[in-house]
Amino acid sequence: MKDKKELLKQIMTALAKGQKEEADKLIRVFMDYVPEITAEEITQVAQELDEAGVFADVNQHMSIEQNVFGIIDKKMPVQDLDSFTEGHPIHTFLTENKMIKELCKRAQNLVSDSNSFDNLYSDWTLLAKQFLLLDIHYLRKENQLFPFLEKRGFSHPSTIMWSIHDEIRSAAKQLNKTVEQKDKKRAYDLLGELQQNVFEMTIKEERVLFPKSSKLLTQNDWLSIRQGEDEIGWCYIEKPKEWNPINSDNNTGSDTHNHESTKKAQPQEFNPEEATRNTIGGINLEVGSITPEQINLIFKHMPFDVTYVDEFDEVRYYNKGEDRVFPRSPGIIGRQVKYCHPPKSVHVVEKIVDAFKKGERNDASFWINLQGKFVYIQYFAVRDENGKYRGVVEITYDGTKIRALEGEQRLLDWE
Repeated sequence: MKDKKELLKQIMTALAKGQKEEADKLIRVFMDYVPEITAEEITQVAQELDEAGVFADVNQHMSIEQNVFGIIDKKMPVQDLDSFTEGHPIHTFLTENKMIKELCKRAQNLVSDSNSFDNLYSDWTLLAKQFLLLDIHYLRKENQLFPFLEKRGFSHPSTIMWSIHDEIRSAAKQLNKTVEQKDKKRAYDLLGELQQNVFEMTIKEERVLFPKSSKLLTQNDWLSIRQGEDEIGWCYIEKPKEWNPINSDNNTGSDTHNHESTKKAQPQEFNPEEATRNTIGGINLEVGSITPEQINLIFKHMPFDVTYVDEFDEVRYYNKGEDRVFPRSPGIIGRQVKYCHPPKSVHVVEKIVDAFKKGERNDASFWINLQGKFVYIQYFAVRDENGKYRGVVEITYDGTKIRALEGEQRLLDWE
């Protein structure tokens, strides 16, 4: 009998080539003779085929993988994920998944009732808005969990799963708009498909992503992931407890200290008699000398988002402003830039970076409408005094107020 991974590889290759009859024959053999296959084995096969260029594009890869998962789902053993304590990132994801599944169940009930849109329209409106909150769940995966998996050579979720996230996000936005427009027939179709895709994503997480992650990542990895979660937030649940298995007191105690340390300080009047000059040596810049603390404060108070990617395409810095346009968390430091953007836009980023490296271009600009804001995005090539490429800086800011300005204001107006 053929090796189960080799058999699965042949199934996915046949589907990629459009050889349906051959794929069906191989699937029958698989179902008859393979007792079980693990999530690790499936993702390993898919990633190997992806790296070998078997799939025409991400969309074909995603479609085939979803098809295969649907067929062989019963062959995958269920792994126990209940051992993760409260505050552990996997425990938090699973807690959210319980709420997400309940959301899907409520959606099923509405879809199954042909009169619900007329009789329970407020429920449709509320549910449509709640599906939009899934974005936070997916952002934590993309910005916190995926970077650590990439460091372990497991980049599969960063491409395929992120693509499915984007499809779900898009469908949730369409549903919200359709419900507001009271397009009844379209709303039923959208909600039925959306809840199915969302539910299937929770299954992929629990049967594939989380078991694989629990085996690949170390305790220190999970600690770093937990520490960066606060910058993104949670959906459908309250902030989880602090988690630190090294110091068990952090598992059961309150997070009052952490909350106090992260709460924004109120402005204080400057008192020159109490002020002291910093004795730490400054960093000599091209013009002037300032301390690391001053550098951090300057970037923190800039009214725009700054991200720096070095000449090796690795993220090296982002500023921690209070109102970022796009979320960032410490997990992206050291991450390849191609994994920091949605798969559908990666080719654009790679085109820009390639042109910068070749010296063909020095900047690129985009502007989009995002959640009621006019967002302006700029990329600048960073070069040293000899013109050598040293990376790229991304500047993003909310230009809504600037765009609305008219005339002039030459006098101070604080009233």
